[in-house]
Amino acid sequence: MSKNILVYCIMLRKENNMNYKTAKEIRKIFGITTQTLYNWRVAGTIGFKQITPRKFLYDIDTTNLISNEKTPKTNIIYCRVSQLKQRTDMERQKEILSDFANKNGYVVGKVFEEIASGMNENRPKFEELVDMVVSGKVNKIFISYKDRLTRFGYGYFDKLFKKFGTEIIVLNDDKVNSFEEELTADLVTIIHHFSMKMYSNRRKLLKKVEAEIKENIRNS
Repeated sequence: MSKNILVYCIMLRKENNMNYKTAKEIRKIFGITTQTLYNWRVAGTIGFKQITPRKFLYDIDTTNLISNEKTPKTNIIYCRVSQLKQRTDMERQKEILSDFANKNGYVVGKVFEEIASGMNENRPKFEELVDMVVSGKVNKIFISYKDRLTRFGYGYFDKLFKKFGTEIIVLNDDKVNSFEEELTADLVTIIHHFSMKMYSNRRKLLKKVEAEIKENIRNS
């Protein structure tokens, strides 16, 4: 066997072992646009072979990006406000984040909208988002401000999410959105919660005292 034939056989075997995907499949797996895929091809971020002048197949195994064919990663927008009356701000967050993602070549697979305090630990949408991250399903999370994700401890979530291959994109990293107004709303929520709890406990105590008085009257 000549040297050229041997080299050809090795290259053919290597090519047959490659995990080729169509452009449509690659866009779905990574949650990207056609333009982003083109940029990856030009930059050598992903391996490919040209079938026709306008058709390419892509080798998913050559990319350095984190991916899992069985659990495709998606890009997520997370919007949050503290009160229902701030619904307009919620819509503004969603619009700005969607526009930013589209302009930068990211396909958004899911949008979370939540009305809850940033200090509230029981946020269904936020909990669902965390579950998706630790399951390896999230590529990037877009938020307008750090405190939209959480009022305190943002750095911990940022480090945790990175361990699962998730990057948080903060549009206004150097600003805080209406900090005084939002913090006031959060504090009012907390005060209201404890006030209701104290009122509930006081009612229980009064009922208990009332029951004991009635019991003493009956036994007298």
